[in-house]
Parts: sequence; structure tokens; C-alpha cells
Amino acid sequence: MLSKRVITTSDLNFIKTQIELNHEQIVEIVFNPTIERLKPIVDKAKEKNILILNSKAKDLRMSMTFHPQEIRDINFLEKFIFNKENLFFLILDRIQDPQNLGSIFRSSLGANVDAIIIPNKNSCRLTKTVREVSKGATELIPMISVPNLMKVAKFLSQNNFKIYSCSSLSDKNFFEENFQGNLALIFGSENDGVSKNLENLANQKLRIPMDSRLESLNVSNATSVILFEVFRQREL
Repeated sequence: MLSKRVITTSDLNFIKTQIELNHEQIVEIVFNPTIERLKPIVDKAKEKNILILNSKAKDLRMSMTFHPQEIRDINFLEKFIFNKENLFFLILDRIQDPQNLGSIFRSSLGANVDAIIIPNKNSCRLTKTVREVSKGATELIPMISVPNLMKVAKFLSQNNFKIYSCSSLSDKNFFEENFQGNLALIFGSENDGVSKNLENLANQKLRIPMDSRLESLNVSNATSVILFEVFRQREL
């Protein structure tokens, strides 16, 4: 059932992604018919039987009103893992910057991540900024909010998931690991990294080799680097 809540965006990349991959969630698209380059987007929307309206505001190019993806809970996670194989999750430990979270979502869509897991507290939610930076990925990848990340990591381990944590102190480079089967990657907060107790639950800690002049990568950049190695291996 669609959520009663709706939000509106004018981000054209977001709109194109929704039309192509998630058109059932779209309520309507409003556009300026005098702008010729919008015609291919409108034609694609019409093919999907989406309601199209002409804008009465001269300064509006295009906007889309849609039913947003809602945050899921631990019950969704438990059902998910028993109904699908070869799952790939991200566990995000206290990521608070919406730009980072949006970027992580966008990379996750490209790398075929099945779900993103966050803690109930001290974590960014699905804000408008997150949705727009993700270019629509937030509407396609479930975000699961849980009370305790440590319990979830233990639960996943008990159900045949390999758990990995990204750490500059590890002696194993990420591209040396085999990323087949059920797995979860843990990435930590912008300031503190992965909390020690959560990191200790990982089967393996992985590092990204880089020039010594650079101490570390931004969390969204680090996530992308490893995500696409996982994707490369799993698509071979």
C-alpha cells in the first residue's frame, strides 16, 4: 500500500530515475511545456501512465510529487534474509551528514546493495537532502532502522553472513578478499569511524591502500571504493 505522505522534488535526475525504476510511487509530474528538452522525460512518463500536468508557473521546469519510501524496522530485516539469497547489506554506524548518506545511497544502487541498516539514534534519516543527493536511490533501496547494531551484526553472523569493517589499521587490502555469498560491510561515522565494540564483531577488517600523504577518505568515498570491488567480484 502506498504511503499517504507525499513529497515533491524538482531534481531532474531524481525524476528520471523514478520514472524508469519506480513509477508506481509517482502521483503526478508537472512541467513547463515550452521547454523542449523536457519532452523525452514527459514521453517516458506517459508510457508509464503517469499523470502529467502543465505548469502555470513560468519559473518551474518540472516537478514530481511521489509517495516516498519509508524507513523499515527489524521485522522487515528478519523477513528479508529468509526470503532471498546472496544478500549484500551496508551497516552504517552513526553517519550524520545528509550529503554523505545520499552519496552512499547512490553508490549502493550502482553496486546492487540490497539494504542499508542504520541505528535508531545518532544517525541521519531520509531527509529531503538525502533523497535528492541519492538521485532516487533512497526510493529503491530499503533503509532499515534498528535499536542495536551489535545485535544485528551478531544476528547476521548467526545466519551465515560474512561481516567486514573498514579500518586503516588492518593489514589486509580490500581487493584481496573474496566477497561472494551473504555479506555486510560496516562503515563508521564521519568523525569517529566504526565503534570499537561493533568493529570487533567483524570477521575481517579491511583497509584501502592509498598514498601516505592522504590520511583517510571521506566515508562516502571510502564506501564507493569498496562497494564497486564487491560488485565487480559478484558480477563475474
